[in-house]
Amino acid sequence: MGRSGTRGLPIPDRHMVLLGFATSLGALVLVALLILRGVRCRYARRFPLFYSYLVYLFCSTVTGYVVYWTRPNYHASVYWLSYVLSIVVEFAVLAEISDHIFQPFPAIRSLGRALTIAISLGFGAAYILPTILRSHSMQIALLDFALRASLTKAVILVALLFAARHFKLNLGRNVAGLMLGFSIYIGVNIANFACVERFGSIYAGVLWFMSPMAYTLCLLVWTGALWEFAPMPRKASLAPAT
Repeated sequence: MGRSGTRGLPIPDRHMVLLGFATSLGALVLVALLILRGVRCRYARRFPLFYSYLVYLFCSTVTGYVVYWTRPNYHASVYWLSYVLSIVVEFAVLAEISDHIFQPFPAIRSLGRALTIAISLGFGAAYILPTILRSHSMQIALLDFALRASLTKAVILVALLFAARHFKLNLGRNVAGLMLGFSIYIGVNIANFACVERFGSIYAGVLWFMSPMAYTLCLLVWTGALWEFAPMPRKASLAPAT
């Protein structure tokens, strides 16, 4: 299929790598555009966790490019380290979403953050950590970690949507866009990792292209949703759905 990466992680042929880099470059442009727009219009103050995540994403992607062109022998290690860190840092987006869903209601404002943290810790201890400890291969452990972390994020998104539905909350354009874009990204990732587990190295090389492609779609949604600030619609009181 291609060259063997660090510690057995698959590296596809050069054409697939370049295609992945080209797609990643498009995503980098969108990230930079979002950051500049957020700073100029002071949206970063309203979404601190989200824009901190974007800054991390921009810096890690630029670092990957620099290493690829100046120290190619180290690129595989830097890529996978950045990838694993990104999987963890992505939970900040969910925390941002949860904070804004309940923002209009001071009495339960911490509910969304508590729900996100509780699900993350619960799934991390009972679902993600055991499979990592039982894995005898770095490649299998990494793919299992990515798949199970994505499934955990999907559960959190469903829980937040259920809470919003239960309390009849209108999400607003910004928060709805964050959820939609992240849902697209997580959904594609789950399908990708499931295909890697099912088809192995036959599909592993495609992952280098599909992952940045999924994130580019996510960023397109985020760019449209966050181009203008739209405050969360306020309600006079909480009214659980019946």
